[in-house]
Amino acid sequence: MEPDHKLVARVRGGEREAFVQLLERYQARIFHTTLRMLKNREDAEEAAQDTFLRAYRGLPNFREDAAFSTWIYKICYHVCLSYLERKKPKRFTAADENFSELPDPDTLERSYEGREFEELVAGALAELPEIYRSVLVLYHTQHLSYQEIAKITGQPINSVKTHLFRGRALLRRRILQIQLTEEWVEMMG
Repeated sequence: MEPDHKLVARVRGGEREAFVQLLERYQARIFHTTLRMLKNREDAEEAAQDTFLRAYRGLPNFREDAAFSTWIYKICYHVCLSYLERKKPKRFTAADENFSELPDPDTLERSYEGREFEELVAGALAELPEIYRSVLVLYHTQHLSYQEIAKITGQPINSVKTHLFRGRALLRRRILQIQLTEEWVEMMG
């Protein structure tokens, strides 16, 4: 498989089919990221297309001091922020931040099996404030480092770490709320 930097050089040299190879390489990952961040399939598809269009147009200005993957995720992140800004998500307040008595994630996972647990996590993740959701998606689903996420989001590394910590705590709390609600419905039903 040809490295990204060689494909970029070929695209800059006028070989459009080299960009098709980059698109195929990152298409699923970019779509997965947009879907997790935007929570809507149509918006995610549109945002993924917009990401690749902006990447293609911006490729002449791409400085190779960063990896192509980091650069395209940064474009993706900003495209998603634009979509979210248009929808004006609810504002997160410090009052929402109560991390006391968080459940053990292993206990939660044992309560659900396979796909059911993945759907539970995906639903809970979709309800998180964007600032936490985006960092969690980039770190846990795209396996990017703190440094890469900091470059993509424009946040200091310590903020990335803080958002990951708080995002995980909020995610655990929301999963527990869903789990307890389902157990209560079963008991009452």
